[in-house]
Parts: sequence; structure tokens; C-alpha cells
Amino acid sequence: MLVKTLVFFINALFLLPSTEAATVTCKAAEDEKWSYHGETNVFSAHNSPHLLGPSAWGESFPTCYGKEQSPISIDTSNAVVDTSSKQLHMKNYDVPITKAMIINNGHSAQVTQIDGVARTIEVQGSVFTFQQLHFHWGARYDSGSEHVIDDKRYALEAHFVHTNKDNTIAVVAVFFQASSQNNKGFQGIGDALPKIPFKGDTFDLQSGLTLRELLPDNPSGFYHYKGSLTTPPCKENVQWFILKGVNSIGEQQLTELRNLYSTTKDKEYAGCKLVDNFRPLQPLNSRSVFKTD
Repeated sequence: MLVKTLVFFINALFLLPSTEAATVTCKAAEDEKWSYHGETNVFSAHNSPHLLGPSAWGESFPTCYGKEQSPISIDTSNAVVDTSSKQLHMKNYDVPITKAMIINNGHSAQVTQIDGVARTIEVQGSVFTFQQLHFHWGARYDSGSEHVIDDKRYALEAHFVHTNKDNTIAVVAVFFQASSQNNKGFQGIGDALPKIPFKGDTFDLQSGLTLRELLPDNPSGFYHYKGSLTTPPCKENVQWFILKGVNSIGEQQLTELRNLYSTTKDKEYAGCKLVDNFRPLQPLNSRSVFKTD
């Protein structure tokens, strides 16, 4: 009887579905210039080499092979205390955005304000004007953020993108941890996500969005370093300000993000869920990371 039971168990193992075989790749990614998940070297429908994955971004966008790339892993014990900049001075971050557009650009959900109000940050005498907000998230609650703090990843990282008159970019990064409770400040965005399931879909936000409500309770403390855009063309003209405080986002809201697709509706979108849209960590090289007290 024991032998028969073992034989039955072994046979049953072979009947289980293969995890690898069940994995569906995004075939539509072959038509993209770059991807988070594409093979490093695949072939398009025209049988020509097509480089997609993050490790090959530099083949089409040489700056992605640069020495000051982002994101990075931050060891807080090695960060240098910066006494010259005590805090980020934010202006009009508490003024609700009355008119904004949200778009699924195939790589993220991006919110662009179009209400004409200048929302700015000032640090070390330089003023940067807010342009857009987008997000990076993972398939699990413990992955999704692009930057890593003391070996910890978060479920979501929001990027508040600003520019100044010299076309230098300043990005304020905010970490979000998963929660059973929805984030009220994110609710307007969350409600709009089902309206933009596919790449290129846009929707006008129907409720006021207040940037301050998406920040942690104490937004003054931060880590700072010089880096790059985390997507091609990976330009190395970005001042990063990564807030020390952490906000929270509801699991339901994360699900709405994970239900987005990275391709257009007219293509084969099976296996093309927009998820794990974070770039692998880049070497710090000779750069220093600074921190406020």
C-alpha cells in the first residue's frame, strides 16, 4: 500500500503545471525601443536584432552606460551629513491641482498638472518648478521602489519631477509601504487608473489632487545625490532628493496600478501587465550621498 501511495504521489508531481511553461511573455514588447522585462537581445517580426532589457539600454542609449546612473542603494551609515541644506522649501504644494491629465505611457502612470499654478521646491538657493508625477511599483509588497535604503525596498516609489531655468532636473522621491487602508491623497489617481488600462490612454482627473498629501508627515529630511533619469535616455543631469519619511498606500490601490498594461489595446497584450517597472540598481562609483541631520 505504501509503495502504491508513493508511486501515485510521484506521478502527480509530473502532472503539476510547470511554472516556467505557464509564464507568458509580452510579445508586443518586441516593437518597443526599450523595456523593463524584455530579453536582452530578442528578434523582432522582421528578424532584426532588437535590444530591450535594462542591461542593454546603453546599446541604443549610450548614456545609460554612464558613471552617474540611477537608482542606487543607499547605505545611510556612509551618507555624509550636509550642513548647507537643512530642508526642501516647498511652495504651493498644499494648493490642490484643479486640472490635470493622467496618462498610461506604457512605462508608468504619469500625472501632469495643467492648471497654471507654479508649484516649486527651493534648495540651496535654486528654484525648481514641478512638471509631473509618476510611479514605480512591484508585483509584491516588498518590491517596487527604485532606490533601496539600507537593503530595504518599498512597495511603491513616487517621483515628483521638477526643472529649473537651466534645464537641470530635480526629483523628489517618496517611498510608500503597503497598507490595508487606502491613501486618501492618492484616491483621485486611484479612481482614474481603470480609465487608462492601455498604453496611450489618458484621462482628466475629476477630483483635486494635493501634492502635499502624497508626502510623508515630515518631508524635510532627505538623502541627496547627483544621478540620472532612471529610464532611457538616462541623462545625467538629475539632482535626487529622497525623502527619509515613508508614506503608505492601500493594497487595493496597488492592485489598480498592477492592472495596467504596458502596450496598446490593438496589440496582443497577454502577459503585458505593467508591473515591476523599476530599473536595477546602478553602481555608486565615486559619488557621495549626502543627508540632512
